[in-house]
Amino acid sequence: MAAEIRLFTCLTDNFGYLIHDPATKATASIDAPEAAPIIKALEREGWTLTDILITHHHHDHVGGVAELKQKYNCRVVAPHDKAARIANVDLRAGQGDVVKVGGLLARVLETPGHTLDHISYVFDSEKALFAADTLFSIGCGRVFEGDYPMMW
Repeated sequence: MAAEIRLFTCLTDNFGYLIHDPATKATASIDAPEAAPIIKALEREGWTLTDILITHHHHDHVGGVAELKQKYNCRVVAPHDKAARIANVDLRAGQGDVVKVGGLLARVLETPGHTLDHISYVFDSEKALFAADTLFSIGCGRVFEGDYPMMW
């Protein structure tokens, strides 16, 4: 059975995503901007959070990690750059790694372009890419680290 993906709003200007494997009941949140909307989406679907897949260290992507980790004892996967100071990380991932969420496989791509440590998750069999803040139609978006030529 194919994965189920849910989209919902977080903060005032972000979206949150859940990806769920119906066969194993595993559910991952892509980033964790804040806990309350994620908990609400999980409860609405009747799912339990097993994983948080972090794309980068900015607060609007990790602000809910501690509360979710405490509530669900879920695994937190984050970029391999330990200098990013993301709390509660269980597994560091980088280019070429594969992260399992139940029976779903996510290929990790290093995608600096917003931050130096940014990674994206590609669920090939689901035809789903979670690129957070690095997929732009032109340019490289707002740069917080490095410089524009580097990020381009």
